[in-house]
Amino acid sequence: MSQDIDSESQAQSIQWAKKVLFGLGLVFVIVGIVRQWPILGKTYMEFIEGKGYLSLMLGLIMIVLGFSVPLLMGDEKDS
Repeated sequence: MSQDIDSESQAQSIQWAKKVLFGLGLVFVIVGIVRQWPILGKTYMEFIEGKGYLSLMLGLIMIVLGFSVPLLMGDEKDS
């Protein structure tokens, strides 16, 4: 009985962590794209040295971490 409650609370915390990471990741990606605008006319070095590059990369990393939350939190059923 306690294992059912524990696994249910763990599943809820995994879903919560996924939503938080995806949400913050999307916010950082949008901010990065807005600060880098226009993207198409820039060379590679101008893109890397731009103001929104760090937030764009941080957002992408957070989205990838959102995909791997079950693996990081040790949920064997979803991994």
